[in-house]
Amino acid sequence: MLAVLATLSSCGNSEQRLVIMTLDGLRWEELFTGADSSLVSDPRFVDSPDELKAKYWRDTPQERRSVLMPFTWSYIHSNGYIIGNRLKDSYFQVANSMGFSYPGYSEMFCGWADDERVNSNDPVPNPNISVLEVINKDPRYKGGVLVYGSWESIRYSVNNDRGGFPGSVSYEPDVAKKKSPRLDLINQMQDVMPHYWGEERFDAFTYAYAIETMKQDHPKVVWVGFGDTDEWAHADKYDFYLDAARGTDEMIRRIVEYCESDPFYKGKTTYLMTTDHGRGIGESFGGHSGDLEGSQNTWMIAFGKGIEPLGETESNGPFYTKQFASTIADILGVDFTPGNGEKQPPIDPHFKGNMD
Repeated sequence: MLAVLATLSSCGNSEQRLVIMTLDGLRWEELFTGADSSLVSDPRFVDSPDELKAKYWRDTPQERRSVLMPFTWSYIHSNGYIIGNRLKDSYFQVANSMGFSYPGYSEMFCGWADDERVNSNDPVPNPNISVLEVINKDPRYKGGVLVYGSWESIRYSVNNDRGGFPGSVSYEPDVAKKKSPRLDLINQMQDVMPHYWGEERFDAFTYAYAIETMKQDHPKVVWVGFGDTDEWAHADKYDFYLDAARGTDEMIRRIVEYCESDPFYKGKTTYLMTTDHGRGIGESFGGHSGDLEGSQNTWMIAFGKGIEPLGETESNGPFYTKQFASTIADILGVDFTPGNGEKQPPIDPHFKGNMD
């Protein structure tokens, strides 16, 4: 077994839990260096530069990233590893040539880059088998897989209907087995709020659905797909993009603190975080595509049960999003072969390869 999971002595047993959290389109630049000096004062992308600088600008990259994502750079940094700081020769990237969301999520959960068939963001069932479908067939996890996502195509990318596990995206209601007054209230609030993005709800609702359903149903494997960072970047609102990153870090803190207070999850849960694609550089930060430099550059975080506390990694990789599914399978002790028949090695943060 690779070093990434070397201490998972009970890997794959009935006590193992996994929480996956994705931050759509969050650039590695902000994750590792905080607010971008070329954007934080630019009135084309920021409504109140002085106010934004007071919130997020600090003298050093370490200070800037800590004020932007404090939970990530305190608790997570001390209890796991963070891959993808290209300034320190740590490389994580997509293998697909599309550079946008659905192909990124498909690669992430299906274990390969199917550029021929997965080449749009349309909310249609993925032709490929996802690792979550395989997990839900395993007797140890069957009925314990759950997906909540902000963007409409999240659950289609893992084909939850075919896989037989619940998923709720966009403005769909909760999918909890047990109902509660809190879930009813969240449904009511979502129904009456303006649907600002037609295909995507605000992350606050996705977070609320996920944590309340976890409290009610105790699923063993959960994917929470956040999306505010991508939407505000597309709108060229760098100030809202930074606020979204800060808010998502806070929601992740609350999910982790809940899990580590509940006997069902406490000490049994591994946490994985990543993104579906990168973004353009500088003033092109709002876009991403196969033709836009920077769109292929991503990152990954692992912490919790069985994960080595390595902190920020250096001089390792390259790693690819297509290895994420095999890492999930390795954590849960299931056998997963991608649709192209090529198994990928799970992520080992000690790996030092070469870029070609």
